[in-house]
Amino acid sequence: MSKVLVVYGTKTGCTAGIAEQIGATLAENGVEVDVTPASDKPDPSAYDAIVVGSGVRASNWHGAVKEWVKTNASTLKSKPTAFFTACLTMGTQPEKADEVRAYTDALIAESGVTPVEIGLFAGMNELAKFSLPERLIMKAMKAPQGDFRDLEAVAAWTRGVVGKLGLS
Repeated sequence: MSKVLVVYGTKTGCTAGIAEQIGATLAENGVEVDVTPASDKPDPSAYDAIVVGSGVRASNWHGAVKEWVKTNASTLKSKPTAFFTACLTMGTQPEKADEVRAYTDALIAESGVTPVEIGLFAGMNELAKFSLPERLIMKAMKAPQGDFRDLEAVAAWTRGVVGKLGLS
């Protein structure tokens, strides 16, 4: 049985929910899965494939995820690895997918890890989960409030990436 590590970074729980959906979908496909935050610093060496994702803050992936990818770059380069980004923009302005993709491209350039696939998913804006400065910024930006995640789209992407991860 193949074993996959799903690593994520989140502040409000948005990306954790997406990572859990990825893990559940992989498990439905007969894969053993561990889903864990990057801040736990999991060792990817014992896994057959890795999926790494992050929410976006100030046009960047979370620092803990970026650091984890850079620290483990040599292992990630030797195994099938997929990246995903969760961003409110994908739920409210999907025509800006190239802009959202650029957040991931920056990490690819920094780490040298070339993923077999990149998923772009809608995020959420639930103000109660943000700090006061973040709430003020979101209000000033007139960002729409709500949970825009489409977990069926996440599951569909995951089913599509199984073969690219060498799990089929």
